[in-house]
Amino acid sequence: MKKYLLGIGVSVFCAYINGQNPYYPAINGANSYNMHDEQFYDPNKEWCYIPKTTTVIGIPFTPSPVQVTYDGAIYTNESEMFFFYGKNRTPLLATQKTFYQGWIPIVEYAWNDNGLNYSINMFGWSVSAQHVDNSIQHIQVRISNPTQENKLASFGTGIRGTGKDHRFGKSLFQKGSTYSFEGNNFLRDEKIVYSFSGSPLLFANKENKYSTIFSDQNFPIEENTAIGLTCYEKELQPGESYTIEFKFPRRAISDKEFINLYKQLNYTEEKEKCINYWKQLIEGNGYFSIPEKRVNDSYKAALVHLCLATRTHENGIKRQGSGLPYDGLFFIDFIDMRLAYDVSGLSDFVEVNFDWLRNSINEEGLFVDSSVSHNREIMTSHGQALYSICNHFRYVDNKKLAKSMLNTVKKAVALIEHDHKTQPTGLVRPSLPFDAEMIQGHYTGQNLFCLLGLRSAISYAEYLGLKKEAKEWRDLEHSYRNSILLALEQSAQPDGYIPPGLYDYKYGEETGWPEYNSNQDWENPLLIYPSETLTPSDPKVLGTLKHIRKNKFREGIMTYRNGMHLHQYVTTNLTNQHIAINDQRTALYDLYHILLHNGSTHEGFENLINPWGDRDPIGCPPPHAWAAAKTAMLIRNCLIREYGGEAGMNMDERSLYLYSILSPNWVKEGKRIQIINACTEFGEINSDMNFTSNGAIININSKYRYKPKAIYIPIPYFKTLVSVKVDNNKSYKYENGYIICSPDVKKITINWKDKETDNELYTILKNYRKEPSFYWDLKNFELYTKGPNDIPRNSGKFIVIPGLESGFLSEQELSMPKEELSFELVKKAYQLEYNRRKMQYLQAGKSLIKVEAPNIE
Repeated sequence: MKKYLLGIGVSVFCAYINGQNPYYPAINGANSYNMHDEQFYDPNKEWCYIPKTTTVIGIPFTPSPVQVTYDGAIYTNESEMFFFYGKNRTPLLATQKTFYQGWIPIVEYAWNDNGLNYSINMFGWSVSAQHVDNSIQHIQVRISNPTQENKLASFGTGIRGTGKDHRFGKSLFQKGSTYSFEGNNFLRDEKIVYSFSGSPLLFANKENKYSTIFSDQNFPIEENTAIGLTCYEKELQPGESYTIEFKFPRRAISDKEFINLYKQLNYTEEKEKCINYWKQLIEGNGYFSIPEKRVNDSYKAALVHLCLATRTHENGIKRQGSGLPYDGLFFIDFIDMRLAYDVSGLSDFVEVNFDWLRNSINEEGLFVDSSVSHNREIMTSHGQALYSICNHFRYVDNKKLAKSMLNTVKKAVALIEHDHKTQPTGLVRPSLPFDAEMIQGHYTGQNLFCLLGLRSAISYAEYLGLKKEAKEWRDLEHSYRNSILLALEQSAQPDGYIPPGLYDYKYGEETGWPEYNSNQDWENPLLIYPSETLTPSDPKVLGTLKHIRKNKFREGIMTYRNGMHLHQYVTTNLTNQHIAINDQRTALYDLYHILLHNGSTHEGFENLINPWGDRDPIGCPPPHAWAAAKTAMLIRNCLIREYGGEAGMNMDERSLYLYSILSPNWVKEGKRIQIINACTEFGEINSDMNFTSNGAIININSKYRYKPKAIYIPIPYFKTLVSVKVDNNKSYKYENGYIICSPDVKKITINWKDKETDNELYTILKNYRKEPSFYWDLKNFELYTKGPNDIPRNSGKFIVIPGLESGFLSEQELSMPKEELSFELVKKAYQLEYNRRKMQYLQAGKSLIKVEAPNIE
């Protein structure tokens, strides 16, 4: 720190501190690694945090993903279809593409060129239920002339192995192939690569018209060489429109039976099938209606991204994957995926994975999460896997499947018992740095999840009527819980913070890893949700949350590698704790900031973005399915959740919480929130909350399998309660900010009045300017982005630059009118701060990064 401060001058540094100067190092945009010029961003289109974002289309359980790149190309690894328009063949740039109706995976994008309106739509669907392994991508382009004069419309497409820039997954391009046009098909080695409508001009490459079959013997063809171009030109009269259609198989096709089905496909009919499938899958089960589009669409789109991360192997076995960056099945991820499916009524997506869980437990009884442990038989996700199995049967009545997992559950519980009795600490065995927390010793999160898994195993045993096992496991739970409580008490720091490891643990150079890459806050905050290890009033809960927020938040979300990179979805681990302690305002801030960091099809990322920089998770692209699952669960928990009874081990003490987090943007006269066919541990819940001029009317229709102890409904943080009327004056309580009702309640009428709140824009901006920053060796950082094995293990020292103790506001900002908290306000605050830092970045003589589509080579 001293060396760095000497570089800017001691006197200047003192001025920064005393004057809260915006050039203070922690918030000085000149220190940004790089920044974008945002010329791609259109404020009239859907917000997109990541300029070079990627989304996916297709159907569940395809062998590999079909990517739609930031420039609107479709990349399947085998081939890439790209698009261009205008007389100069301008490559399409579709950074703010959207899903149909905001969440159905039909990609839409529109733009204007030379007075003409262009739009493109693309989606993936199968030719039949028997051919999901090779989805067909359907593309429709529509060009219209809204002017009063004739205009020449130009559009085209072509094929290449890969456009390289932000394409993920190794290109399968090989030299030596032959290419040709036959009818309205472009072929490679006599297989159909894509088909097209109409009678366009045909080109072998960007310069030569097509005349006959060609190969790389005719001209050089590399993996990014554009070949097989179809170019359309049509003069459009005023008011006239023109439509072009393409079909693009995930894998080139030659099978005659398949081709016959393929030829019969009609764009409109297939689109209708696609829409109906997703509406039935998502809206035919449990979902929500929320009167703020970004939030409403995010829940449904998150489930779509989760479903599109499923895979089928060549042997026909199905499984969940973690999306574009990590295609394997990770048990550490599956815990949230399983929950997101179960609470949405999509249990079929859960149960295909149970064989994977059953076959991944070793002779010792340890669940081996091969994807995250790199095949090492170490403690990683044992409690998560056990919880995923046992808690599933709280939502689904399937005793046949439950009985088939009994030996697996018994072995997993026996391992916890063995470790508890043999480890001096009474905890489960220590582990090595493998991912996430990156420590050596007893992981806090692993013990929290093993306790949760054990508690769910007790409920599972009771579900199957196994009284002996239930009794024995309750005794084990009591003893093991006491060991964890002791470990938490003795490991807590003076401010109450619970670190990633318990007791003495090692990290950094002691374990052979760079210091910045170790000792990460990950699952150590999960002290009350979902583990319910501590009570909401325990000072260690608030101490942990405060500590992490002060030291690890940037751009309003969590970071990884001690502040080096943003980490979007791990933020939810803290947010759920704030929901549980009824800290509504903080939870709402988090929700909006998490959604702020999504792309325009609500795709979430994991890691590798430098705060206040280029917003590019290169090497770790969206959509990340764990991010999708955590986002879906967070939105769900804002509206409906189960809590109490020691994580449901004692169901008669467990309660149902409704409408825990409401935004001022939703609470408007005439607006309504709906909970539709929501699956809970208690059964199916339908409810709506209708806002009046001075309160709300809540209707509840429940189909309980188990009655909750009570129903809890908090009063919004921006309202003061005036009165409550419950079902013909039945009794209720109002305690600690909650209306507490009998589970039989059907209607609740609430009157409230406004409570004075702070200027939310001011609060957000000040929070950004309180954030710490970090300084590290950029040479080593650049090496890291190429892969962790490129970094010398003794490198990685970093310096924390503390943020301002209190933020600041410019005179212009102070003159801005007060606005209520909403997604749009958070977006506005973020853009104000990004642009402030960008001005400092430019004043330092640095150049902005432009977002451009790959050239047509």
